[in-house]
Amino acid sequence: ATGKVFVDRQTDGVDSEPVGTEDVAVEVPVENGRGKGYNLDENAFALVEHKIDHIDYLNEEEILNKYYPEVEKLLMKETGAWKVFAFDHNIRCSGVGSWMNKDESVKQDDSDKPEEISGGSKIVSPAGIVHGDYTVTSAPRRVKLLAEPCKVNDTMAKVLGENPLIPGDVYEKGMNGRYCLINVWRNIKEEPVQTMPLAMCDSKTVAPDDLITFEVRYQDRTGENYLATHTERHKWVYYPGMVRDEAILLKCWDSHGETFAKDKEKCVPATFSYHSAFKDPTTSPDAPARYSIEVRTVAFLPDL
Repeated sequence: ATGKVFVDRQTDGVDSEPVGTEDVAVEVPVENGRGKGYNLDENAFALVEHKIDHIDYLNEEEILNKYYPEVEKLLMKETGAWKVFAFDHNIRCSGVGSWMNKDESVKQDDSDKPEEISGGSKIVSPAGIVHGDYTVTSAPRRVKLLAEPCKVNDTMAKVLGENPLIPGDVYEKGMNGRYCLINVWRNIKEEPVQTMPLAMCDSKTVAPDDLITFEVRYQDRTGENYLATHTERHKWVYYPGMVRDEAILLKCWDSHGETFAKDKEKCVPATFSYHSAFKDPTTSPDAPARYSIEVRTVAFLPDL
């Protein structure tokens, strides 16, 4: 980290304007990924069917106590993980503006749009900037923090108090093997997603020289993301018309991903996927606002 590219994040999940960045809007082709077989090990993302009894996604208590366990079960099934911990989430609405969603044509008049989740943080804008959620430094550090007493910015403090999310013995076993940080992204409205859908960059088209370290400064810690330099080499994919009974599994870090793996004989091609919400030119002007939830998890997997 250089300390020159950063954003300050408040306890309600809202970011300040970034420092040290220059955002450049670029038109790129985005492929319909349905039926193409994209997967976590090769590409760092996958679309799966996930039929559940849907909750009130604007109620923090229901998210933490009912939805988090569903996410953990899904990832254990889809990845073969021996343990999964859900630890954070965001609710996003395309009608919310921010430095990551400045498109004036995005619908801003959704009159029933709540300003915050019942018992939780504010609803935030889609992240309309190409980024990865962790870096080679911040990924293991984030997992380590989950094995320490909860702090003021930790979502699970509402459930655990000051107790750690990950027991010490599980942490030691997990970090001596393979771990992945995976987001589970889904539409939370009955209507299919039409506005500002999520696009993923095929991990196989990303090179180390594309990575720019970006600090996220919290009240009690500093995280790191990767921003990206633009290159036509990147291949972008999305899943149009996503419904509530589908979910995107988005790998944000893999300790055994080829780019930074210690053992190149025991690794998978995909370390993480760059991703971003994007303005789809085929979206109707009267399309409803997009509401989505992403839940952040750490999954401990068997060794390769």
